[in-house]
Order: sequence, then structure tokens, then C-alpha cells
Amino acid sequence: MASRGIRERLLAAVEASREREHELIALADDSPPPEPGLWTAKDHLAHLNEWRLYAARTLDAGRTGTQAPDLGDETDAINARFYESNKDKASDVVKSEAHSSYDQLEAALAACTDDVLNRPRPHVPDAPLWQVVPGNCHGHLAEHLMFWHLEQGDEEGAEAAQQWVYELVRREFPEPRAVAAATYNLGCFYVRVGREDEALLRFQHAFELDPSLKKIARTDTDLHRIRNHPDLVELLGS
Repeated sequence: MASRGIRERLLAAVEASREREHELIALADDSPPPEPGLWTAKDHLAHLNEWRLYAARTLDAGRTGTQAPDLGDETDAINARFYESNKDKASDVVKSEAHSSYDQLEAALAACTDDVLNRPRPHVPDAPLWQVVPGNCHGHLAEHLMFWHLEQGDEEGAEAAQQWVYELVRREFPEPRAVAAATYNLGCFYVRVGREDEALLRFQHAFELDPSLKKIARTDTDLHRIRNHPDLVELLGS
């Protein structure tokens, strides 16, 4: 572990995410989607709010020993429910809820000790409680900023979001497995935008840090575009 405790590092990551999300807040208004099936900036923001609240409530439950939220196993169904419950809200309401969801997540973290944060996570006993935060805060935000910018045809903005979370992880969670996961995710982004050489360099580094990622990579649909690339085949076979 780094010299600072896990609570302190998580709080720093939450604060960095709050600041970065202003990029999305500035774009959120009450305009309809440009075409059916696409999310507006407001929709992305509302979705992020819901999952942050889930993280905060899970932390509270892990700390107090009370019943943790159980949203079910079907992520697509959960996300559909979240969308339906938020799609008709005014953008000002969603922006206010974004501020509140960060406040609640920070309060839940501040109430925990490092010992509490290292307890088993409710419904995911093989993982520590604290791991509910990255996937529902900075990692989640970076993913949605990437999607948003790519939908706007802005590859540079999408890459900036991915680089931001990669550097955040390296700074706050420098343990090899965390850096490996961030590096792998960056590789997946480069596959998505057709930059194969950059993707393969990231995968090589990720597998060196955490060879167990090879098992995920062998079936990961994000790698479908380069599945038969000889360099990837060699990396996964080694």
C-alpha cells in the first residue's frame, strides 16, 4: 500500500472526479437527444449520479452492518431503470443531484476507517469494500466522458478523458494490479479508435504487471477488432 491510507486516496480521487465532471455538467441542458437511442449529456450525468449513490449506500452498509443495496445481476436492466427514472428530470435538477451524490459519497467515505474499507464488500465477498468506489466514480466518469466525446466525433476529448483516469490511478492507486487494470482499459480505448500499435503496447505492459488479465483479454469483446493480430496472439499465448 502507498504511505497514505486508502480512505485518503479515495477521497482525493472523488474530489478529482467532482472537478472533472464539470466538463459534463457544462454540456447538460434540456435539449432532446439528436436521434432516438442516443443519450444526452444530462442522461449521462443522471446515470453517473445513480451509481455514485449506490457506492455511497454500499459503503454505509459495510460500515454499519446493515442491509446493502442489491440492484440485481442484470446491469443493462438496472441501467434501463435508472434511465427511465431520470429522463424527464430538468437539467438543473440533475446537476443539483450530481452535487448531492458527490457529497453523499464523500460523507460515506469520511465515516469509514481504513479497517472498515478493507472489510469484505457486501454481495462481492472476494473484494474489499473500498473497491465499490473506483468503478462507480472516477473509472465510471472517464468511461462516460469517452463515450460522449466519441459520439460527438471528438477523439481527442475521448483520449484526454482516458489519459486523465489513467494518470489518476497511477497517482492514487500505484499498486501493480490497479495500474495494470488502468493500462488495460487504456489499451481497449486505443483498439476502439483503431490505434492498434498503441493498444498493443498498453496490453503488453498490463500483462507484465498482472498476467491474470490475459484470461479476461481472451474473451473480451473490446479486443474483437484485433483478435487475430499476431502480436496479440503472441502476448496471450505467452
